[in-house]
Amino acid sequence: MIKLLEKSINNKFINRLVLMNILGIESRKGETVFDYIEMFEYPHGTTEKLPICIIEGDEAGPTFLFTGNIHGNELHGLVALQEIIQEIDPTKVKGKIIIVPTLNPAGLLTLKRSPFYIRADPNRLWPDPKPKKESRLKYVDLYDDNLDSTKYPNIQEIFYTRFSNILSEIDYFADLHCHAIGSLPFSYLDRVYFDEDIEGAKEEAEKLYEKTKGLVEAFGLTIVIESPPKHYFDSKLQRSTTGSFVNKFRKPGFTVELGAADYVDIELVRIAKKGIWNVLKYTGILEGDIEPIKKVPVLKDNLWREIKIRSSTSGYYIPIVKCGEMIEKGDPIFEIRDIFGNIKETIISVHKGTILGIWNDIICYPNSELASYLIENDIDVVLPWEYEKKDEGEKSE
Repeated sequence: MIKLLEKSINNKFINRLVLMNILGIESRKGETVFDYIEMFEYPHGTTEKLPICIIEGDEAGPTFLFTGNIHGNELHGLVALQEIIQEIDPTKVKGKIIIVPTLNPAGLLTLKRSPFYIRADPNRLWPDPKPKKESRLKYVDLYDDNLDSTKYPNIQEIFYTRFSNILSEIDYFADLHCHAIGSLPFSYLDRVYFDEDIEGAKEEAEKLYEKTKGLVEAFGLTIVIESPPKHYFDSKLQRSTTGSFVNKFRKPGFTVELGAADYVDIELVRIAKKGIWNVLKYTGILEGDIEPIKKVPVLKDNLWREIKIRSSTSGYYIPIVKCGEMIEKGDPIFEIRDIFGNIKETIISVHKGTILGIWNDIICYPNSELASYLIENDIDVVLPWEYEKKDEGEKSE
C-alpha cells in the first residue's frame, strides 16, 4: 500500500501508517506495479486509459513523479521513461517513483501535439494557481456563466484536474518534452510567484525557487528560466504541468526539453536517462553519485532565458551557426536566400548568447519565427502574482 509520508525535523521521511492509493491503484513494497487509469468514455463506448507505473521501495522516502509525451509527437521522454521502468530495481528504491510514459495516449497514436478530441494544447489545461480578480460589473447578465468558456472545461482538462489530485502527495515532479531541430537539450526552471499580501510569502517563494533550482542543476542540463510574466501568463504557462505544480502545490518541479519531435535519437534518450538517475540520487530515492552530462554542451555561466529570432523578408532560411555554440553580439547567425541561392538578408545576433533550437521549416515570410535564442536572464525569478506596475496616483482596489 502507498503510505502517506511526511518529513521529520531531521529531514528524513517517516511513515504515518495512513494507507493511500493513486486514483484506485495500490502499490506494493519492493515491487513495480503496472496499471491504467480510466480517463473518460468515447462516444462509441470504449474507454481512454492512462498508463501508469508505480515503483515502491522497501524503505520510506520521498515520491518522485515523472511524466512524458503530453504532446503526442514528442517521443524522447516516452522512450527514456520506458527504459527507466525496465532498469530500476524496486528493492533499491527508498520511497516511490511514479512514471506516466504518456500523458496524451490519443496524441501518441496519431503523433499529433494535441489529442484528436480537443483543439487545445494539453499542456495548458492543468489547475490554474493564479489568484482571480473579482469582476466589478455595473450590469449582470443572467447568462454570464453560460457564455464563460472557463466554466465549461473540456474532457482533457477535467481529467488532468482529477489526476492533479495526486500531486499533493508528490514531492518532486519532472515532465519530459521535445523542443526543436538540433535543439540543445535543456531544462525549464519556472519563476515562482507569491502573494504580496501574505507575510513571509516572498521568503517562502525564494526558498522554493532555490530548492527547485538545486533539483534542476542535479539533472545536469543547461537551465533556461521560463518566460517573464507577461508572456508566461499570456501563454497560460502557469497551467502547464510543472508550472501548475510549482506555483500551486509549492513543491519542486521542472520541464526537460530533448531535441526535436517526431523521431527518436537514442543518444538523447541516454542523456535523459542519465538526468533521471541524477535527480533520483539527488533526492535520496536511489543511492549513488551524480554524474555530469558530457555528450552535449551544458551552459553554466549564466541563467538563461529565451527570445525569438525572426526574419524580415520572404525566402529560405539557412542557419550558419550550431545550436549551443556561443555567439557574440553582431555575429551572423542565419542567411535568408531566394530560390536561386542569392542572399536576401543576413540575420545578426542582437545579444551575446546561443541558438537553443531551430524550428522545423526552411521557408519564411516577414516576421516568421526561425529559432529560439538564449540570452542572459535579467528578470526577477521570484515575483508577485500582480506584477504590473501601477500608474502613479492609481489607487489599489
